[in-house]
Amino acid sequence: MLTGHIVATPALKFHLTLFVRTYGEEAELSFEFEAEDLYAAGDKVLEVSRRISECPGILYWKILSVVQIKP
Repeated sequence: MLTGHIVATPALKFHLTLFVRTYGEEAELSFEFEAEDLYAAGDKVLEVSRRISECPGILYWKILSVVQIKP
């Protein structure tokens, strides 16, 4: 019989800042998110990018920063 231990890996925390331009406004959007590792964080940033690109009315956008928040 095997006895195993489940070790919970604490999620890494990140802060993402975007610049977005619509027909009448410009704004910086900023939020925090968690990911299991750097690769998962990259996947989340790519998903946000894909979703923003699909939004009607968004003329231009860019990622200003993605930083890891140290505990």
